[in-house]
Amino acid sequence: MVDSLWWRGVAGVLALVLPSACGSDPVPGTPRAVPSVVTTTSAEPPPKRVGTYGPGDCLAIVDNAFQPVGCEREHEAEVVLSDHLPHGFPADFPPVGTTISPTCRTALAAYLAGPDAEATRLEHRVLWPTREQWAAGERWFACAMLERGPDNKAATRTGSLKGALSAGLGALRRCYAGEPLDEPARVVPCDQPHRSEAVPGVVRLGSHTDPVPSYRTMMELSLAPCTRAVEAYLGGSRPGVTAHSVMPAPEYWSSGATYAVCYAISAEPVTGTLGAR
Repeated sequence: MVDSLWWRGVAGVLALVLPSACGSDPVPGTPRAVPSVVTTTSAEPPPKRVGTYGPGDCLAIVDNAFQPVGCEREHEAEVVLSDHLPHGFPADFPPVGTTISPTCRTALAAYLAGPDAEATRLEHRVLWPTREQWAAGERWFACAMLERGPDNKAATRTGSLKGALSAGLGALRRCYAGEPLDEPARVVPCDQPHRSEAVPGVVRLGSHTDPVPSYRTMMELSLAPCTRAVEAYLGGSRPGVTAHSVMPAPEYWSSGATYAVCYAISAEPVTGTLGAR
């Protein structure tokens, strides 16, 4: 079933003196699958399709369920990967997506053709077989991406986002009306008044299979790179604008949330992106 709020807020934060820090993750649970096949015409070999969904499928919410539709129609989600569940995956239903999320994060970056998905309003979600399909022995998963909207619900769009980050963050850049710690689950379009905007150059803090780094280690790893990333984005230092890093909460580390996102934060609200000036 579709939740009235699509996204879970921050479950934990790490506060820094210069960089801010927080973590967020999609709401658990998935709308029921609606078996359907979307056919497309392409010169490329068809992507691997396992289960109900396949890469490139666009999904609209219809009657509180995900329904594949043509990408030219309004939709909330787009599938970036589908595959069989790994051997030994727990048989309990509903499944838990922690071990699948790192795969989805990697697939999201590949589908978007850019490494900075964490700096956008796009977030992944794991889709599963229905209870009936699960009981019949189906064991697959699909990774879908959705865009966090200003109302904290999934935004609708038309067209595909495949390759959308090949030329940078563009209109998908994550911006906040205040600072990331103020309302970490709420974003605004960057053409609206805001004080914080993500910049290209997320900082990898380690592998999800490693122990969670300490607060000090994450700070040391992210502070200098974020300062350089913000200065590169601004074209140098700028009065009234500071560099901050936003880091994942430890409880999300094992799900692949292992990157710090760099932000340029203005003392006064701006309209339009700081980097365009």
